Amino acid sequence: MLERLQKNNPTLYFILDLLANIIIIVILVYAVRTYLISPFQVYGPSMCDTLNNIKGTCKDSFGEYLIVNKAGYKFFGAPERGDIIVLRPPHNSKDFYIKRIVGLPGEKIKLQNGKVFVYNKGNPDGLELKEYYLNEDNKNKTYPILSKTVTSYEVPENNYFVMGDNRNKSTDSRSCFSGPGDRDCNDPINHFLAKDRIEGKAWVVLWPFNKIRILKNPAY
Repeated sequence: MLERLQKNNPTLYFILDLLANIIIIVILVYAVRTYLISPFQVYGPSMCDTLNNIKGTCKDSFGEYLIVNKAGYKFFGAPERGDIIVLRPPHNSKDFYIKRIVGLPGEKIKLQNGKVFVYNKGNPDGLELKEYYLNEDNKNKTYPILSKTVTSYEVPENNYFVMGDNRNKSTDSRSCFSGPGDRDCNDPINHFLAKDRIEGKAWVVLWPFNKIRILKNPAY
């Protein structure tokens, strides 16, 4: 039938063939971006110096382009401490944030003297995280935001505690993903990020070209 159509009406055959190819390409692109990988452009300084430090300056606007690995969490394993993730913050389905996972499900995270301590089955007395990725402006300066009385956070199952590497300029779990004057943290669950809000793991920086690199997890 297709051969007859190609012979008798080549114009119609060309149009149908073109439409079929466009549909296939759209489906493939959608599948890849939904389930495998997708591009992402970092906005703001909250992950500086790890991300968006361009020519020695923390970008306050759009900066580095990277690839987000979506397949890893869907098919191969759970998020780990140290992963840099792209996420949709709680109560906000319009925006995307990029942060680092610090607390895992079932753990207790405590902020004390500007440092981060993790309490879990393997470390019942607490483990101080050695966060070498923090720049000099942020080392030993991790403090609560909004509520100065809340210094410890018990992470529920299927949830995570996340922060930006630029602790002084990051809206994250400490502030319930809200800025001053926005929704408060009266409900403790607002401090945490549900697993289904994680879009994927930041994998490779592609631009600027002089900063192309694979983003590796820290060895705590």
